[in-house]
Amino acid sequence: MARTYHALLGKTKVRLHPYFPQGLSDFSALTEKSTSTLLSQHTLYPLFRFFHADEQGRLKHTLLTGEGSSTHAANIPHARLHIPLHHKYCPLCAREQRQRLGFAYFDIRHQLPGLIACERHQITLTGVLCGDGALDSAIALPQEKCLVSAVSPITSAFSQFCVAVSEQCSTSVMQPYLIDNYHHLLDRKGYLTRHHQLRLQQVKEALGARCETLQLDSGTESLRDYAFLGQLLRQRTGYPAHPLKHLLLGFWLFDGASTGYLKTITPVEQQSLPLADTASLEAKTLVLLKQQVSFATISKRLGKSRCYVRRIAQLNQVSYRHNALMFDARVRHRVIIQALLGRHRRTIANNIGVGMGYVEQVIANTRGLRQWRQVLTHKHKRVKAIYAIEQARIAHPDWLQKDIKQQESQAFFYLYHHDREALKQCLPPRRAPTPPPFNWAKEDMRLIAALRQLTAPYPRSLSAAGRAIGDNGHLRKNLTKLPRTHAQLVAYQIIDK
Repeated sequence: MARTYHALLGKTKVRLHPYFPQGLSDFSALTEKSTSTLLSQHTLYPLFRFFHADEQGRLKHTLLTGEGSSTHAANIPHARLHIPLHHKYCPLCAREQRQRLGFAYFDIRHQLPGLIACERHQITLTGVLCGDGALDSAIALPQEKCLVSAVSPITSAFSQFCVAVSEQCSTSVMQPYLIDNYHHLLDRKGYLTRHHQLRLQQVKEALGARCETLQLDSGTESLRDYAFLGQLLRQRTGYPAHPLKHLLLGFWLFDGASTGYLKTITPVEQQSLPLADTASLEAKTLVLLKQQVSFATISKRLGKSRCYVRRIAQLNQVSYRHNALMFDARVRHRVIIQALLGRHRRTIANNIGVGMGYVEQVIANTRGLRQWRQVLTHKHKRVKAIYAIEQARIAHPDWLQKDIKQQESQAFFYLYHHDREALKQCLPPRRAPTPPPFNWAKEDMRLIAALRQLTAPYPRSLSAAGRAIGDNGHLRKNLTKLPRTHAQLVAYQIIDK
């Protein structure tokens, strides 16, 4: 490999990332392939770009010029996934490559982060572990004789789905995916409320049930609580998520069909049902009423009920005669007065001595009365919600906005959906967030437990030891706060006393 590097680039030590190799402009000048071909067919840049990881163009610039870090340009550290970097390959694919070409190579499709299975042969991939944290300067070519094992059907299906999505991104120029498509499809599946709020817990449970037996690479354990779904799906977050998180959601949401990312999902629209010509029917009813035709005759002629005929007459203030059991106009007027005051239908019926059905009929047949009562109901609920929040603030002056949202959720969300300005006025003022203190004793116990699981030969540097136990950089930056870990490192002769 050193000779190859020297022949291509004039130097013997070259650091190659498994799926983000840098300095592609230099490789393009030495080969017959253009930089666009190298980007699309020999890196995972199209996949990361499709999932909004390069909206500013920094990642593409880094891959072409070699300036800066490609992992930072792709926001990979922000994903908080500690996936070890390997140059992965399938031994059976390597055998086929050697038979067909005379040599084996690392296929970019096998480098998808988090995947452990070959999509064609349904066996585990073999990896050449990178050195120095992310890169390697001397990579051995794929070998045919390696221990492999079969994977579960869902693991194989997920690998096929991810590879298909990656190939779609690399073979055609695709615009970054619209997160609204997720929302529209979730709405169709019933995971959005009437007010388009995400039913996050139900989504987590459904995705967890689908991926219960799915096998992923080490370092992805933090994905198993599916807490990333909130940041990925909420409209306000606006921060690019790691492609693996998108692919997990898409695998469940599209039922394993990679073509789901090619479709534009439209919002669910209410289909208008074929209705009768109500305008002409109402006009015919009015003509017959003005001719003093009886309700029974009108009902027979038009095929409508007598209640419908009476309602048309009352809405249009057409006088009519009915049987002796009908309440007179004074009773009807008293019902209307109490209904205008916003009293309940049962209360009105008890006060006047009529049936509740009659009260409902008068309200429905009086033009504008039903809409007015709806306005009164809204105002009553608004006042009640404001009062509940104000009483909560008086009883608990130290509560934050999130506490009121949790304890007085009914009042909070009523104002949130109907009068946000009133909600802002009655909530306590915002306070600057105070992050909880870091528990260094707990971290010390975690690191020392991880250190004790290491076997000889032990790492020779703090950086290597940190990568082996997942220290999050604490060994180099905060070792003074980890006394037990410090003592164990001295015992392993990784550092001096």
